[in-house]
Amino acid sequence: MWAWASRFALFGVTATWLCCLSTEAVYADAAGVTLKLPGLGALRGSLNTSAWTSRAIYQFQGIPFAKPPVGHLRFKPPEPADPWNGTLDATKFGKKCPALTRSNQEQEFKEWTSLLTPENTEDCLTLNVYTPKLFSNASLALPVMVYIHGGSFRLGSAQEYWPNYLLEKDVVLVVPQYRLGPLGFLSLQTEDVPGNMGLMDQALALRWVRNYISFFGGDPDRVTIFGQSAGGAAVTLMQLSPLVDENLFAKVIAQSGSALATWVIDRNPVRSGLAIARLANCNQTKMADLTACLREIPVKDLLLAHSKFLVADIAAGGRGTGGNHPVIQTAGNQRFLVEPPLKSIQEGRFKHVPLLGGVTRHEGSFILGNIYDNILQEYNLLHNEDYLRHNLTRTTLRFSGIEDTTGMISDLLNEKYFQSGELGNFTAMTPGLIDICGVALLKAATFRFLLENSRQQRSFLYSFNYFGEHTKFGYGVPVDYPFPGGVAHSDDLLYLFPLPSVVLNSEDRAISRTVVELWTNFAAYSDPAPANGVSFWPAMSTETGPYLRIDRTSEVRVNFLEEYAIATTAGLGPSRAPLSAASMPTLLLWLVMALLEVN
Repeated sequence: MWAWASRFALFGVTATWLCCLSTEAVYADAAGVTLKLPGLGALRGSLNTSAWTSRAIYQFQGIPFAKPPVGHLRFKPPEPADPWNGTLDATKFGKKCPALTRSNQEQEFKEWTSLLTPENTEDCLTLNVYTPKLFSNASLALPVMVYIHGGSFRLGSAQEYWPNYLLEKDVVLVVPQYRLGPLGFLSLQTEDVPGNMGLMDQALALRWVRNYISFFGGDPDRVTIFGQSAGGAAVTLMQLSPLVDENLFAKVIAQSGSALATWVIDRNPVRSGLAIARLANCNQTKMADLTACLREIPVKDLLLAHSKFLVADIAAGGRGTGGNHPVIQTAGNQRFLVEPPLKSIQEGRFKHVPLLGGVTRHEGSFILGNIYDNILQEYNLLHNEDYLRHNLTRTTLRFSGIEDTTGMISDLLNEKYFQSGELGNFTAMTPGLIDICGVALLKAATFRFLLENSRQQRSFLYSFNYFGEHTKFGYGVPVDYPFPGGVAHSDDLLYLFPLPSVVLNSEDRAISRTVVELWTNFAAYSDPAPANGVSFWPAMSTETGPYLRIDRTSEVRVNFLEEYAIATTAGLGPSRAPLSAASMPTLLLWLVMALLEVN
């Protein structure tokens, strides 16, 4: 529990009727808060405070929004949760959705053994609601922000995302969980195993928000969905899905990911699914029998089989996306995706809503880490000058899902990103490789989605370039790479959601306030600026921008393609600009862009 979670006692709250919601009531005392949801039941929440001003937060955790996806519901679209008897204990998180990482499988097995029974291991479809106010007056309802966590559609949980920064502002935060890995995305392109179950979980969570968020002080007509990495891909897939009603969200924030990324779609789901089934000892020839086997095997066996499949797939030159990524469905009564995302966008079949999105400065460092682990170290190629000179760039592209059979793309990239004499020397090549990885997997896809959306709706583009004291590079696991992470993938999350092990210094707090204000302003007003340190942020209006570079001194710039070579041109360390007011050139640019928007 966070240190500030116990500070609510300072408010000296006594038992009080807070408000009446139709014929229902909300009751709070120093120990917590209880409310009733019509058609579901009563739930008991707890009290928390915001990080900087000790503002009151009412939190309700572990609320079921779907039936447990077990037995015949494994691999099937989710069904709405049943009402519960008595008062639901919403003072603690629900169970994490089952997931495995290859680095700490045994530890996770022990956790399952001690905390979960075979019957409820998969009972994880819950969500958390955090609100600064509880009332029923629709005119005072707050904007709602629904966060979809990342993790390659294979890892993560709602437990990692606390409200103590974002709820310094008047917003309601909702964080749902969804099925991960093969439990959420395995597809045999059949009615019984259609794929995209995890995305359907997210869509059902949005329907729950639509129906019930008003009882938490939220406005169901002002819902912003936001996510990072796979979560960024997920929220933009919501714009494309014919299964997601237009009234479920009004705005989107996509951080470091979009539906256009090469890694998002599993292009061969049946082949992946059958290979995973064989590794799980489900070898039946009839599809009905094979499906029954997959439904009945223990969760641990299924996740182990998937983990083995990913290792073999990467070793064979694959991308490690089979069995745990979205698919273009050809079966199932509920079809989340029916065509490639690019086709939907090119032909205008997507929800045109205000969009804010961008990337971190050195997105490619974590991807280069994967290449270092799985290719260079695994095959002892780190000091193979011939391989580094002639094959590494092409391998990097293939790892990113880009085939370069003629070598033309590699030749052009080598010319752009490496100086004379650098090819063949991994240390010298590192900045260029980080740029190539970042552009190929994340930056180009995010930028392109924002650009396409900007032709229909106001879209705000950014690059998060602030080099802070802390980083998520390595994701808590010690790494010994011969290169730094820079402003790594996921580093922007440090300033939106607090971590128990991270204390922000004064400069980091200033950046956190900026990002929180920008994001919540967008959710509330459809315009992120003005905010702390950012007087003006114009919407995209050209083929390259403008965009906001978020840094010690944030500034509006005109050509986002500069960020494609940022490691090569500016290195992997922090910028040296003082944390102060905007520069005169930036102020002049703000004025020009403001006049253009007015005209």
